[in-house]
Amino acid sequence: MKKKVNFIPQLMACVLFFSVSKITAQETGVLTRDPSNPLHIDAAKDNTTPTATEILNDVVVTPAGNLGVGLLNPVTKVDLRSGDQKGIIGVGTNTQTPAAAGGGALRYNTGGFLEYSDGEQWIALPLAPPAKVLINASKATTQSIPIGTTTSTTITGWTTTVDAGSNFNATNGIFTAPRDGFYLVSFSITLASGNIPKNTYIETAIESSQSTNNIPIFKTVNSYPAFQAGAVSNFLSGNCNAIFNLKANDTVKFTVKYNNGTSGTTGTRSVLNDAKLNNISISEL
Repeated sequence: MKKKVNFIPQLMACVLFFSVSKITAQETGVLTRDPSNPLHIDAAKDNTTPTATEILNDVVVTPAGNLGVGLLNPVTKVDLRSGDQKGIIGVGTNTQTPAAAGGGALRYNTGGFLEYSDGEQWIALPLAPPAKVLINASKATTQSIPIGTTTSTTITGWTTTVDAGSNFNATNGIFTAPRDGFYLVSFSITLASGNIPKNTYIETAIESSQSTNNIPIFKTVNSYPAFQAGAVSNFLSGNCNAIFNLKANDTVKFTVKYNNGTSGTTGTRSVLNDAKLNNISISEL
């Protein structure tokens, strides 16, 4: 007895599939006859040209493996930057361990905040951006500055009055940038009163460890008296201002170099112990 095999359901399925799809050696279009990428889905089946509005309901995968939702040219692994300004991601709750989820995983905590995994623990994302750097410090203690050397002296022993974020080490006088950004820095210093021969100068400088994105050292040179003038006795002051484009963990320090105009002179000159005349400030822009 012969058994009949009904091929009609399989045939209808094939006809239905090919009626809404286009498959070539290079591109597959679903609900569109004009795929623009290796995989192109027109969810609303409304593409003509397609127009900017019609693209909003399209999903594509590029040759690079980038997924685009609402756009045809994704430039990241997942690109949701569609023209309708609805490109957001909904993140759900998750009961996996941080190790199971892997470093870089993101989840929603029902407490009302997002968390990410570093591979070892779930870390809450801050609800507000970190406070910008703001530092003010003064110096009311003396410090010896060598006379006539080619080496700058880092000014240390500051007293901090403001330090939002605790990024300034008042003891060694070094600021460490907490993140990439632009920082406005100012520095003023005064040396104790004493004899000032002609052609004396004081060089104040703000030095950064970052030499790629900006000038690494800003200097100001104050000289007094003029070359023709005679020696006088007075205080010596210097100041310097700079804007640095720093990367996270770059450092900034404050230095002074002093020359009294007389060749071969040695010894030291002290920083004046007056907090009103020795100051630094750092502001994150």
